[in-house]
Amino acid sequence: MSVPAYPRLAGTLVPVFALRHEKDLGIGDTQAVRDAIAFSAEHKLGLLQLLPVNETGDDHSPYNAISSVALDPVYLSMTPEEVPGLLAETLKEMVPDSLRAELQKGAVQYRKVKQLKLEILSHAYIEFEAVDLEEGTDLAYEFQAFVEGNMGWLPGYTLFRTLLNEYNNNPLWHQWIPEHQTLIGAETWLTTSEERDELVRYRQFTAYVQWIAWRQWLEVRAFADKNNVRLVGDIPFGVSRYGADVWSERELFDLTWSGGAPPEPFFSAGEFLKRWGQNWGIPLYDWAAHRAQDFAWWKQRVTTTSQIFHAFRVDHVLGFFRIYSFPWLPQQNDEYVNLSLEEAKEKASGREPHFIPRADEPEENAKLNCAEGEALLRMIQEAAGKTIVVAEDLGMVPKYVPALLQKLNIPGFAIPQFFVDPETRQLIPKGLMPEVSVATWGTHDHAPLVHWYNDLTRRWKGPDGHEPWLELQRLMHFLGLNENEPPETLTPDLHHAFMRSLLEAKSCWTILVISDVLAVDVRFNQPGTASNDNWSQRLEKPLSAYNDDPAMGPKFHFLRDTIVQTEREPK
Repeated sequence: MSVPAYPRLAGTLVPVFALRHEKDLGIGDTQAVRDAIAFSAEHKLGLLQLLPVNETGDDHSPYNAISSVALDPVYLSMTPEEVPGLLAETLKEMVPDSLRAELQKGAVQYRKVKQLKLEILSHAYIEFEAVDLEEGTDLAYEFQAFVEGNMGWLPGYTLFRTLLNEYNNNPLWHQWIPEHQTLIGAETWLTTSEERDELVRYRQFTAYVQWIAWRQWLEVRAFADKNNVRLVGDIPFGVSRYGADVWSERELFDLTWSGGAPPEPFFSAGEFLKRWGQNWGIPLYDWAAHRAQDFAWWKQRVTTTSQIFHAFRVDHVLGFFRIYSFPWLPQQNDEYVNLSLEEAKEKASGREPHFIPRADEPEENAKLNCAEGEALLRMIQEAAGKTIVVAEDLGMVPKYVPALLQKLNIPGFAIPQFFVDPETRQLIPKGLMPEVSVATWGTHDHAPLVHWYNDLTRRWKGPDGHEPWLELQRLMHFLGLNENEPPETLTPDLHHAFMRSLLEAKSCWTILVISDVLAVDVRFNQPGTASNDNWSQRLEKPLSAYNDDPAMGPKFHFLRDTIVQTEREPK
């Protein structure tokens, strides 16, 4: 018998912002993540997947962070024990019970939460500065060691963050005065500014915040190790056009194009998405410039992520082979939505959306794209070391990608409703799913299972119900249920079948979005939209409170028992 490439495990995907605990400030934090780790261990869940935790801008999207390394202070736990310099009386004065209760209601109120946490941190820094830095305590030496150990990214980030504060959080650096539009220019300006001392002090405060953030997340990693739970992180393919990386290292990026994805039938929210696809606004990489630096920027990104996470998912791994690119920015989408291709091309100075560096046709192009993508993924694997690299290989997947991922021993995603026989349209049986893969019913971008299934049965009952009926029959066949009597709603027994089928799959890992474990219609993101609901929906209660919930508790008990039965418990 062959030895499995990876341990057979199960886990859940829960965005940090969605988690709760009794003392949180309106968003999940590092304490909530530790609680989630303990909950996972209790229920034999050996994996806990999170979305990216890098600092975001005003759109709050984890996939449009303003830094590829800096962590978001919004996720910090605000206690004197975890924030050096924070006094208990300061915290009590700044966060009365009434404010805490207000922030905990409903979805995340990002602006209020982030402003409050930064104000608390600024008070803590004043105390840290006056006591620890002044007296040269062990904490002061630890802070200094952090600064000296992160010179590859911290100076650019802290100066960008300082200027961001000067411009009232407007990240559009091309609108800043010329002296501020580049790292070198800003460093020169800072030395002669009349407000130099104040600006330098704020810059050091931003470094202090990052020290606190890395300190807390490394403690989260240690807690996960202690509880035998593997944390799965996320590295998006792209970075924000208006973030610290592009601002400070412009030579590594091509800003003349805007990366995204071509139209997909599964994502069709709005006319632009249907007609043109997803325009994410991310800059492209100048791979020649990265290669000239021996991929130092990418290696830094991977190695820092690996300090916190045991594994990470590369979001949109297809971008390493070719990236669908637009000659206009997302804020111009409305100008193009109703144009023909020729009209759009004329408006965009002769350019049109297409794959860069090249499409996969003819076959020679596919071979080139595959070879270049393989070299980049090997570089990432080498930088990751013992950290497991997982590939989000969804969308319009070139035929060479699955085989290459298997060759590199990189788990891709196996989603049954997309993993079908091209001739019969039958779902690939769970026993034939690749062993080196992650089985799931959906990601944070997909509709929750209960919503998807109920919509499928609604369409079955509608005027065009033939194709949905066939889809339902194929689904029931995969689940091992009566193909001619599909339930009209996601019943408890049907929900159990959905869970059990993936836990029984051959895939080494099964990861279920928390919405699907609970069978609730809570969606964390709607691709192609700028809804306020995106990235803000929270669970109704702390995870531990679900244990005794008469409706939800049995779902977790079933999950735990089935994990044991399918031999997925952590060893």
